[in-house]
Amino acid sequence: MLTESGDPKEEEEEEGELLFLHQDPLTTVREQCQQLERCVKARERLELCDEHVSSQSHTEEDCTEELFDFCMQGTIVCPTNSLTA
Repeated sequence: MLTESGDPKEEEEEEGELLFLHQDPLTTVREQCQQLERCVKARERLELCDEHVSSQSHTEEDCTEELFDFCMQGTIVCPTNSLTA
């Protein structure tokens, strides 16, 4: 679809602006929270655990605790605090 000016690049910019205007605020808060130090550290612990478990041939170990910590920090605790503050 072309804009009034007929410029496809201008149309792409307008579509990008519309997407930005319609972005879910919770998604934005979660993205910001995942950049905080405590969340970054939780992600690092999860990645280290995953590397350790993946390197084992036969193991009953898993990364449930690390996954839970990461999910809690990045998607529940921080966003909830941000939205209720």
